[in-house]
Amino acid sequence: MTPSETTPRLTAEKRVLYKVIGGGIRCFTVASRLAYRVTPPWAGKLGSVDHVTIPCRDLRVAEEFYVGLLGARVALRLDAARLERIGWSPEDIEANHAAHLQLTFAGGPHLDVFEYPEGIPAATAPMHPHIALKVGPRQILPWKQRLVDHGVVVAGPTRPGPPGQASFYFNDPFGNHLELVTVGFTDQELPIGVPDRSQLNYEWAPAGLHLDRSA
Repeated sequence: MTPSETTPRLTAEKRVLYKVIGGGIRCFTVASRLAYRVTPPWAGKLGSVDHVTIPCRDLRVAEEFYVGLLGARVALRLDAARLERIGWSPEDIEANHAAHLQLTFAGGPHLDVFEYPEGIPAATAPMHPHIALKVGPRQILPWKQRLVDHGVVVAGPTRPGPPGQASFYFNDPFGNHLELVTVGFTDQELPIGVPDRSQLNYEWAPAGLHLDRSA
């Protein structure tokens, strides 16, 4: 059953209001970042978040999911051979599980995915940490359908924040928690709060995903 079959359509007045609220949230975000940059002290401030790391059990499967399904781009492929060329010893590479993929989306920090045996969130802790990715308000439902069509279990969408916000939750094939979120969503009224995220794990078998492994 689709959300449109279980939730009412928005009135014209609410659609306009939610779009205005969404625009306001985007402007507030830009203004907040600008204020951080221009208010004193000007020296010694930290810059933006450079990268976030997550573990996986298989880098090839991780690439199929994040690049083939979610559309990320491989910015850098740091395999053992490349790490050795920049000075790492084979022993340090193995001891630190240093080989990884550096992925990039349309904005924000890089996502560095390491083949690492520890750190994957427990299935019994579905709340935090999680990584949220932004999409346009007219794209969140098509993105949900894309994930479901490829065997990913999805919870939502719901409205955890102000009117016009919409998000849904899902895991990658290893159990890392993810969210797609938008503002200015006007397709329908959504339940307020967060959905049950305790049953998001699944066995993933990618099919029909094209990958360019030349990076």
